[in-house]
Amino acid sequence: MKMKRVFSSLMALGLASTLVACGGGENKDNKTDNKDADTKTEDKTEGEAAEGTEGEDQSAEDFESQTADDTLVVGLGELNGDFLGGWTNNAGDVKVRRYMGIEGNNGYQTVVQDEGGEWVNNKTILAEDPKSEENADGSKTVTFKLKDGLKWSDGEPVTADDYLFGSLLHTHPEYSKLTGSTTIGHDSAKGYEAYKKGESDVFEGLEKVDDLTFKVTIDASFLPYYEEASLLAQAPLPMHALSENLAVSKEGNKLVAKDGYTPTEEDKKAYTEGLDKQIEKQKADFEENYPAPEADATEEDKAEYEETKKENEAAIADLEARKEGDVDPTQQLIDEAMLKEVNEYRVNPSVVSGPYKFDSYSNNMVKLSLNENYAGNFKGEKATIPHVILQVVNQKIAVDLLENGDIDIWEEEADGGAIDRIREAADKGTIGGFNTYERNGYGNVTFLTDRGTTKYKEVRQAIAHLMDRNSFVQSYAGGYGVVTNGMYGTSQWMYKERGADLEGKLVNYQMNLEQANELLDKTPFKFESDGTTPWDKAKADEMFSSNPDGFDYYRYDENGKKLVVNQYGSDESPITTLISNQVPNNAKQVGMEYNVTAGSFSTLLNYYTFPEEDPEYTAFNMGTGFGTPFDPWYQYHSEGSDNKTRTNDPKADEITVKLRRTAPDKKEEYLDNWEEFELWYNDYLPEIPLYANQYHTGYTKRVKGFDINTPVWPSEYQINAITLEK
Repeated sequence: MKMKRVFSSLMALGLASTLVACGGGENKDNKTDNKDADTKTEDKTEGEAAEGTEGEDQSAEDFESQTADDTLVVGLGELNGDFLGGWTNNAGDVKVRRYMGIEGNNGYQTVVQDEGGEWVNNKTILAEDPKSEENADGSKTVTFKLKDGLKWSDGEPVTADDYLFGSLLHTHPEYSKLTGSTTIGHDSAKGYEAYKKGESDVFEGLEKVDDLTFKVTIDASFLPYYEEASLLAQAPLPMHALSENLAVSKEGNKLVAKDGYTPTEEDKKAYTEGLDKQIEKQKADFEENYPAPEADATEEDKAEYEETKKENEAAIADLEARKEGDVDPTQQLIDEAMLKEVNEYRVNPSVVSGPYKFDSYSNNMVKLSLNENYAGNFKGEKATIPHVILQVVNQKIAVDLLENGDIDIWEEEADGGAIDRIREAADKGTIGGFNTYERNGYGNVTFLTDRGTTKYKEVRQAIAHLMDRNSFVQSYAGGYGVVTNGMYGTSQWMYKERGADLEGKLVNYQMNLEQANELLDKTPFKFESDGTTPWDKAKADEMFSSNPDGFDYYRYDENGKKLVVNQYGSDESPITTLISNQVPNNAKQVGMEYNVTAGSFSTLLNYYTFPEEDPEYTAFNMGTGFGTPFDPWYQYHSEGSDNKTRTNDPKADEITVKLRRTAPDKKEEYLDNWEEFELWYNDYLPEIPLYANQYHTGYTKRVKGFDINTPVWPSEYQINAITLEK
């Protein structure tokens, strides 16, 4: 019984202990993990549509269509019903919240990306361009002035307080502790560390000027920053939807109780009841996901259970302690706002700023309706279609549903066979057309680099030489993908500028048993099982040729530890099958025991994100999509908040800082640093890049205006220009 060590990061509330394919949103991680663009027949980092888990045997004939003259139906591969970043989001959840403007280019963010990926000021909501002022300490203060008359979907005014509120709430020291969110808060603002750690009750880098004007000071440690414009992207959070009595101080740098507020007995009772509710959730989650080990369980499993049980009890004790004695009124209001966000707003975002507002989520379907108070996107465009439904469908019949008109849009298809069908349908005229673009991401095998046998670079490199990646691309993506050797997507501007030169400098990991064997000879696994006799390739060849199924001649280290690598992959991913059919047999021939286990993607993310000290699995196949800006500091710096591979390498620390700290006007220097990073990645190999591929999006004949579709501009951003022909 290997317990999933998810609990420590979800300990505050016992929130869903299953993480899903695509998450992230506007977090600074700027990278997301998916089931794999290989799960649809494809999935994400970012937005690869993963295969739906319901209706697997459903046929197009018995599909219940939701289309109507006033309703656009968008097919999704998955939905978790979690519409804020920082929890169990997947690709479908991200798409839904972008339709509502909670994140991305549709809402009232001060700076957004256009369809080409350029950062532009959002003049729909700004009265004037942001003004920057250099400070003596190297920081930079930016002033934002909003237009008067902006409204939330419920008609309430959008003010400077709403922009400051999100930073203050999400960076608050209690936020992650109380909500279990992975959101890191406003990390580029001056005073972040002091406020985040609770060393100061004010967030120095935030300032309110008046109801429509606020300032943000970017900390000197973040400057220069190559995509500095991205640091100016400030988004509002509807304070009135989360608290009636909480306010932003007149200075704009802390949360306070509204003037004259005194908690009533009813308020105190409601607060206590809210905490009781969280305690019950915590207990229920633990009982459901962490059953006590059986009497015959191993001592390791029993010890792990006891450790996790202690974490649970400590979390509950913290919640119980909050009910005791006199509670500071302001802290009580802050806690209540956090709890309301995680328990209510997260799953029912009742107040939004984007083109559509939330109606309902049930039966794997989100229903949205037009927001009459929407001011428009940065171009001044406003959506006109009255209703949008985002519905999970079985990806195996998605193209059929598109041809039948049961769904209007099917996005980001990556499977070669399905792409051929979309293109054929367009040629026959049974659908309106399709859009295609190079994916801003790749499929990959990713490792834990600090534990297990994959902590050795040569083991990771050897595994790369046990794969015929070209066959993976052909089998999965058909003619719509290419093998890659670095952390890049073929759509990225850096690759377009320097990719051809870079490829000649990178190791092209090809299937080569001799090379894999030489690499493994450089690791501690050089011996037979006695730990002293040198491992002999000739013996391995003889045993494998005579009895491949019964092969039992593996490499060991001097302590008698066998060279074993266990990989976990999604059972819906064709890549999992391809790897399972190829790598274990190849691995035997170089003395490595390689095992592939298939299961749910949520379980995969549990193992990957919250590994044990001695984990069962240290290799995982998935897909990765890159956010903007491209800042791999978060993934590969030893202090990076999204460093799931547990990379701890001085060279990575050096180059990721150098890359992000390149001045915005130093393009060639940035490209030089990017190449240096890619060379490091190609050698250290925290992940094996498998392929970069094309996405295809099909749409029905009645969909008009879907003529812009790029890696940063999917349907949810083009919706303001799309119409339905009756």
